[in-house]
Amino acid sequence: IIPTIGREKYVYDVLKDLAVQTHLPRQVIIVEQNRDKKSSTNLGFINNESWPFKIVHHFIHQIGVCNARNLALKEVISDYVYLADDDNKFDNDLINNALKKMLHFNLKVISMSYLQKGEVEKKQQPLQWSTFGAGCSILKSELLESVSFNPALEFGYGEDVDFGMQLRNSGADIIYIPDI
Repeated sequence: IIPTIGREKYVYDVLKDLAVQTHLPRQVIIVEQNRDKKSSTNLGFINNESWPFKIVHHFIHQIGVCNARNLALKEVISDYVYLADDDNKFDNDLINNALKKMLHFNLKVISMSYLQKGEVEKKQQPLQWSTFGAGCSILKSELLESVSFNPALEFGYGEDVDFGMQLRNSGADIIYIPDI
């Protein structure tokens, strides 16, 4: 799931990274937002290029990441969902490595390391995570029946924390995996 507002170059780069994954996604859901009712999509490359997965593209005039993610969550068809940001950069084995860890340790939710350029990961071991990152996590889709992004938190901060609390209240544990 990739929510975006006016960042087509970044979205293109994320799609290119997803297209070379050793474990390809079945579908990628993009929610492109532009408040201008007269505007049209800036993501023409979705239809003008060939992708090794189905792309579900919503172009909407209501902005807000909570709304965008909730709209996309309704379209999930796979057993797992990767909540991404529109500017994520990752290696070609991200999905494969994440799923291997999740299956090996029977995890329902992981948050992955999401370092900025020049940052160094200080944590060495997986740990029970007290927070949640909606732009760098993978979760079992079965959890989507009981969680959503709270629209009351739109345009503020805290939607990630709230979503993580909902996951925990549904019985899921969030594990931070620093080496992915």
